[in-house]
Amino acid sequence: MHYHIYCNTKSIRTHHLRAITEYEKRLSSYCTTCLQLTTSLPPAREFAGENHSFIRIGSEGATQSSYDFAQSLDSIQQSGRSHVHIFIGYTEAECMDRLSMQTAFQKPQNLCLTHSRLSFETQTLLFYEQLYRGYTILQGKTYHK
Repeated sequence: MHYHIYCNTKSIRTHHLRAITEYEKRLSSYCTTCLQLTTSLPPAREFAGENHSFIRIGSEGATQSSYDFAQSLDSIQQSGRSHVHIFIGYTEAECMDRLSMQTAFQKPQNLCLTHSRLSFETQTLLFYEQLYRGYTILQGKTYHK
């Protein structure tokens, strides 16, 4: 699996980057991740193809338990889609506008990590942690609590 994570910011503070780097290292045995800090989403051609899934991280909607999130990851893997694009800090309208330009239009799944108002960089760090937790659940490994 390849996770392309787009965060709507120009920079991330050093302590957040160190934590993200640690999660990237831990995740490397399960998947690859690519973090892009950008205030605008890439061109629609980046999302073309049948093997792409889309998730928008926001503060609205219902939250998922770690187990439910792990099951969502498993579902994506079982679907044969190997590229997952994660949008953090973008409105639903921005995502829909960009994704509707592709021929195989697919609405992004909305995921709420927390109802608290957090910076986009903190939401990005939380997503990395949740992704790692999801993979450890799928592998049946103990995750520290």
